[in-house]
Amino acid sequence: MRVLWAQTPFRNAFLRRGLLVWMILRVAAGGSGIADPHLLVEGWFVAIAAVAVTLDARRRNEDLFLANLGVPGWTISVLGGLAALVAEMVVP
Repeated sequence: MRVLWAQTPFRNAFLRRGLLVWMILRVAAGGSGIADPHLLVEGWFVAIAAVAVTLDARRRNEDLFLANLGVPGWTISVLGGLAALVAEMVVP
């Protein structure tokens, strides 16, 4: 997981994007009447955030650049989901 220490701007961008997607999902859920989602819905929020960050990185060709540096592609999903997971554990 070289992306955790070597490419700090990329790591921070993936964490910010994951947190942003999670916040949008929580606001949308709150607006639709789901103030306190159960565990399965929270898991979906984390998974959607990870997939959205991965797709955005592919759209920007960041995954290709990091692959050329030897960073595996799954680390983008992990970082995007990690921010959402931490936020989901902190926010009730």
